[in-house]
Amino acid sequence: MKSKKSKRVKKALVIITCIFILFLAITFIVHRILLSKEKQMLTEAGYYNPVSIGDYSLNVYDFGNKKGKHTFVGLSGLGVFDFSVRMERLMGDFTEENRIVIVDRAGYGLSDDTKDPQTLESVVNNYRTALKNAGIDGPYILLPHSLGGAYATYWVSQYPEEIEGVVFIAGTQLGDNPDIALENGSAIENRFAIAANQIGLVRLGKSFLLKSVIPGMNYSDEQRKYSEALNLHNTFNYAFSYEDEHMNEICNTAYHEIKPNDVPKVYICSSWGFQTREEIDEMLAWDKQECEFVGRKQPRFPESGYDMVYLQKLRDTELQPYLDKMGNCELVLLPGIHCIYDQRPEDVADIIRDFLDRIEE
Repeated sequence: MKSKKSKRVKKALVIITCIFILFLAITFIVHRILLSKEKQMLTEAGYYNPVSIGDYSLNVYDFGNKKGKHTFVGLSGLGVFDFSVRMERLMGDFTEENRIVIVDRAGYGLSDDTKDPQTLESVVNNYRTALKNAGIDGPYILLPHSLGGAYATYWVSQYPEEIEGVVFIAGTQLGDNPDIALENGSAIENRFAIAANQIGLVRLGKSFLLKSVIPGMNYSDEQRKYSEALNLHNTFNYAFSYEDEHMNEICNTAYHEIKPNDVPKVYICSSWGFQTREEIDEMLAWDKQECEFVGRKQPRFPESGYDMVYLQKLRDTELQPYLDKMGNCELVLLPGIHCIYDQRPEDVADIIRDFLDRIEE
């Protein structure tokens, strides 16, 4: 009896294993087919423009007036794989008189993945090489968001002659205080995520994995379609994982390599920018609408995170010294979510216009 029962169990396990392998195989094949179709769609929409930088290519999305007054170069934050779509929307009113360029670093957007270490220096040099090889000359106005601010800080410090100005959109606050340092990602978790993405499991789980990053109510159906395709094309990979696991090193190097200069800069402060309870309520109301639109739960915001006295202290003791160290950097408070260009695009655009007026005087 035990022998027969044991055989039935083994047979069941074999069947389950075969079904699971078949499921993974089908998922992988469907994922690859859809990736190809999505890439074709993005190519036809003009988003795919690979530029070789040596062993691999970076995608350079170039729009607006190629003979315009200024050339903006967008640098995305950590894990913002659809920065081209987001900046196209933000900078739409600037295209008549300006050139807008989004360079996706390795593992982002439609750029190639690579196992090469994505150090601060190598990423900035890759940006510069991609622009040079694409025939896009400076000087540039850098438009970094979040972690992109660390790359912009290093770029403007080391090569100020290439930079006309910098507009930090909620850039990562650099400094020596370990209490505000970014937490490095987990290598183990990232390896599992890479495998899941390569097989196609991330696509299956997009209903909850991607809702946190794909824009919602302020975007058109077409913009959300392109955003989803870009997020699925590059979500978890080796280049992104290196960056995620070395954020502190990247930020520390950027801070300690700062060389003050007179290049005009403006820093838009959002999550540390609250001064009144009304501003917090406005942000929470917007976030609630956004969460309802894309069908996800609204995250809990701890009250301690919005202590006005504490936020003022952070601005005075952590943020302002960083801006002063860079030199010629104006602080503008625009309270809201970290991706403030999603919540308050018109206000961000107004700040950029004021900045252009300042450097054109």
